[in-house]
Amino acid sequence: MKKNILLIICSFFFTACATWTGIKQDASTGWEVITNLSSEGWETTKDTSSEVYNGTKEKIDEVVK
Repeated sequence: MKKNILLIICSFFFTACATWTGIKQDASTGWEVITNLSSEGWETTKDTSSEVYNGTKEKIDEVVK
C-alpha cells in the first residue's frame, strides 16, 4: 500500500516537473509570437496613419488654394 502511494506521489511530482518545463517553453514561444505581431501591427498603424495624414493634408491644401 505504501509503495502504491509513493508511486502515485512520484508520478504526480515528475508529471508536474515535465509540465512546468513545457509551460515555460510555451510561454517563451508565445512571447516571441506576440512581440512579432505587435511590431507588425505598430508598423501597419504608422504606415496607415502617415497615409491618412498626407491624404488629409493634400485635400486641405487643394481646398485652400
